[in-house]
Amino acid sequence: MISVDEFRSGQYSVPMIDADTLPEVCWRCVYLQYKGFSVTFSESLYYFCAYFWPDKLTTTVPPCMAE
Repeated sequence: MISVDEFRSGQYSVPMIDADTLPEVCWRCVYLQYKGFSVTFSESLYYFCAYFWPDKLTTTVPPCMAE
């Protein structure tokens, strides 16, 4: 399991099947994003944090930093 700080860095993604390992705080966050990837004839969904993206559309403080 990666830490919230590691996940918030945007360098790690979590596959949909492991989404229950994400901290509860992530599910309330505007920065939680997902992307679908095609993997050998099947689609896989991955969650990632977009907080450190330079072109983010909001300046909202994420709940993991506000608590």
